[in-house]
Amino acid sequence: MIKDYLKKTDDINEIIAIGKRLVEDITINRDGTHNLLYTPLMIRKIDEAIKHYAHTISQELLEKYRYRFIYDYWIYGCTAEEEFYLHLKDKNDAEKCEYMVGQIRGVYVQHLNWNAGSDRMEKLEDKYRLYQTLKPYYKREIIEVGSIDDIDEFTSFCKRHESFVVKPSNYAFGIGVHKFSMGEFKGDYRMALESILKEGQAIHEYHPSKVSRMVLEELIDQDETLAVLHRESVNAVRATAVRGKDGRIHIYHPWIKVGMGGAFVASAALTGFDAEIDPETGMVVSDGYQENGNVYTVHPDSGITIKGFQIPKWQELVSLVNEIMNIIPEYGYVGWDLVLTPDGWCVMEGNYSGEFMFQLINGRGYKKEFEDLIGWKLDKEYWWEEMELFKHN
Repeated sequence: MIKDYLKKTDDINEIIAIGKRLVEDITINRDGTHNLLYTPLMIRKIDEAIKHYAHTISQELLEKYRYRFIYDYWIYGCTAEEEFYLHLKDKNDAEKCEYMVGQIRGVYVQHLNWNAGSDRMEKLEDKYRLYQTLKPYYKREIIEVGSIDDIDEFTSFCKRHESFVVKPSNYAFGIGVHKFSMGEFKGDYRMALESILKEGQAIHEYHPSKVSRMVLEELIDQDETLAVLHRESVNAVRATAVRGKDGRIHIYHPWIKVGMGGAFVASAALTGFDAEIDPETGMVVSDGYQENGNVYTVHPDSGITIKGFQIPKWQELVSLVNEIMNIIPEYGYVGWDLVLTPDGWCVMEGNYSGEFMFQLINGRGYKKEFEDLIGWKLDKEYWWEEMELFKHN
């Protein structure tokens, strides 16, 4: 039992020792064979996440961080990335317990979305599946490709859209998303499709839980009022819809995602930034924050002051969120990415367990506030005791 290895302590050496034992001793049944829970690929991903934030780290410190973060994962539910961009590695037990981090958030989202059934996550994270459910709200054409057998549909799509967006079907964080142009392939549709399929296969091999299928989307025609922030990216609003204990839909600490430096993807994990929005007025109420710690008061490319920027047609966005949540009433939590077009707001995508980036912006955790909103709190000692995956392990 994992629980037998765990113990809350502030002793760094003891924390590292516990983390190391979790890696070296814990096994899991895979296809009838007991293998170590932490595979070489899993360890490699943790190390790569650490190196992403600590570029010149020594091997000795890397290993200490690795085992500290593995301990924190099982105690607090945070990822290696969150350790850095939320500064959790520098916080004490009481402070860490206040944060709605990856796995803790997953527990609360599981509770709020339980009525959506056993495939509740797949119905939202599978971009093409959600598109089929909410097609009128996307205001653009989307197809999915998974093999060379899709060549006819792909060719037809490309003849209508010479340039389009490519996305992994069920991956997040803006990874693998890019603009694709058929002009680079001089009309060779088969070669173009094979190139996209190779991208999907590479993502699946590195992240086995993700499918290799790829989604192709007609480019969004962004309204000028938001394009002025940064024209090369689609500057989306993350509107997290939460069904509160009062039965109403609340747009919980929304923020805008803005690109920089000519990048196509607007992600604070990459080259863009996030800025918090007042849910009542639609006005931006913070500077722009990146996960690497950079803070911007003025957009370095457009020169626009970030705090005080008014998101246009805000009440229309609020109405849209309520409308689409009523179409899927079995869900109590969805992180919607919405884009303003000349024809009004449209859905970019929905996220099953969207992050709380306002914790980065405001430098504190929001667990108690969120519990008060939904009228429920986790009563288990560890987050994983409530997760469906671990209940019988």
